[in-house]
Amino acid sequence: MQTQLREYVADREQLAAALAHDLRTPLTRIRLRLELLRKSQLRQSLMHDLNDIEAISRSVIDFATYEIVDEEQEKIDFWSLVDSIADNYPQVSFDKASLVSRGMICIGRPIALRRCVTNLVENAVTYGTKAHVSLAQSGSDILLTIRDEGPGIPQAKLDEVFQPFRRVETSRNRQTGGFGLGLTIARNIARRCGGDITLENDVKGGLRAELRIPRLT
Repeated sequence: MQTQLREYVADREQLAAALAHDLRTPLTRIRLRLELLRKSQLRQSLMHDLNDIEAISRSVIDFATYEIVDEEQEKIDFWSLVDSIADNYPQVSFDKASLVSRGMICIGRPIALRRCVTNLVENAVTYGTKAHVSLAQSGSDILLTIRDEGPGIPQAKLDEVFQPFRRVETSRNRQTGGFGLGLTIARNIARRCGGDITLENDVKGGLRAELRIPRLT
């Protein structure tokens, strides 16, 4: 039964990826033909719709293929991984206590885990302007906390943002960041390596995301 379920999921992922990939050719043709039209309100509207379709297509490919990459698990210096991701975002700051939290080792797929953390960071800086990052040991786990300075999410809807293509408030929409897949992918990756992600509205304001993954002892 487990084998059949895995094959079913893999087939669905491959089908979604193939369909989204095949959309690229006709979309490219449409874009080229639109470029030949005179500038007008209709042309602008059609280009806007086309941009939306292309963004949706990219999102479907992203969501459908993130599990397909063949990647072996290995030991990962989690502090170094988070630090290298944070270096790409001037809006990210480390809590001082985290600067001495080196030597945190976990087992996982490095590309997938990097994607998981990157999605959390991007979510924070996109919707919350800045991201305050801290790392700590919590029992047998590594605890990564990312707090932003945004408006937060209504308490009753905190779990809904993990559902694919779900945006629970007007500040979290296509214009401000994607199609609601980043947190879905991040949580799936975390759970596949024995961890999880939770969201809470922080008492200091903003949204707090916590990623827990097992620490190699």
